[in-house]
Order: sequence, then C-alpha cells, then structure tokens
Amino acid sequence: MKIILISAVSKNGFIGKDNQLMWHLPNDLKRFKDLTIGKTVLMGRKTFESIGKILPERRNIILTKNKENFLYLKKNQKNIRIISSIKEIEKIYKKIFVIGGEKTYAYTIEKANIIELTLVHKKFHGDAKFPKIDPKKWKKIYEFFCEKDNNHLFDYSFIRFERKK
Repeated sequence: MKIILISAVSKNGFIGKDNQLMWHLPNDLKRFKDLTIGKTVLMGRKTFESIGKILPERRNIILTKNKENFLYLKKNQKNIRIISSIKEIEKIYKKIFVIGGEKTYAYTIEKANIIELTLVHKKFHGDAKFPKIDPKKWKKIYEFFCEKDNNHLFDYSFIRFERKK
C-alpha cells in the first residue's frame, strides 16, 4: 500500500490549534483538493470533527478507537469507512492520503512513502505538530516557493519528500 502524508505546517512544526488551521492559504487548499480528489483520505476523529463533514468526491476513512460513535455515518453517508487500525485497510486500498491530525500522522509516518507538505514560512504557536522529518529517511524531491500576496498572508512552499530506499 502506498501511503502519502499531506499537510500544511508552520516554520516551527505546528499544524493546528484548538482543532483548527491557523492560516488560510487558498492555493494550499486547491493543491490539497487537486491531489486528493477521487482518492482515499484517512483522517483521525478530531480531524473529521474539525472538518465537520465527509469530503466530497473522495473515499473517507476515519481512524478512531471508538467506532461505535460513528455508526450513524455508515447509515446516512456513502464514501465513508470507520476503522480502529490501519491494518483494516491495508489489503483494500492501494493508495491513501493521510490528512491529519497529529496522532494519525505519527501513527503512519513510518509506513509512509511520500510527504506532500506546504511549509508556511512563519512561526505559529499551536497544540498539534507534524512529526519530525528525518533527513536520514527522507529525500526532498522538489520545493516550490510562493510569495505572500493579497490572498495569502504568508510566504509558503510546496515540498515533496520521498522515503529513501
């Protein structure tokens, strides 16, 4: 199975505060949609609750210890699966995008093949961090820098890492 982590991260590693993003970057949201549309996305319970809905045009998987709390989704929604372990989906899907949050990234980074990162070139203070990217295990494939503008309050870069062989 191919596992791709996708996230926006501040200069000092934070991805969120109070279960919310700390910035609004329309180009990052567009990139996220372009990369994940028609694909399978895996998220933790808190990430699902912060989004507040099933992401359209994607197969949504929620990773939670309490599957019973989400039984109502299976009855009322399509394109949703509730799991308590990554092993439940390893043989079903060939490729998944992990979209958060902190615990789900930490749980999957050792199994991941690719990291699609948006680096926000500003320090923020939050309560959720992205795992450290070990340069011994990961190789930067490209980095595309974008300057702040009227729609983007911060400089940012799109970066792709691939696991070293």
